[in-house]
Amino acid sequence: MNTKHLIFECEGSRFDLVLTSDPYGGTLVVWPVCGLVWRYFEGDRLQPLSKNCSKYDGDLIYRHLEGEKE
Repeated sequence: MNTKHLIFECEGSRFDLVLTSDPYGGTLVVWPVCGLVWRYFEGDRLQPLSKNCSKYDGDLIYRHLEGEKE
C-alpha cells in the first residue's frame, strides 16, 4: 500500500482518514483534521499513537477497516 484516502460515516461520526504503510510494520491511520494517529495491524488491533485518541473512535475505525478487506 502506498497511500489511501478513506472517507466514511459511522454512528454519527464522519471520518476523513489517510492510510499509509508504516516502515515499522502495519499501516498508519492518520486523521489529519484532528491530528490523531493509530497503527493498524490487520486482523489484530488498532494501536493509538497519539495520547488524545478516543477509544470510541478507534473502535469504529477498526471495525470499518476490518470490514473493508479487499
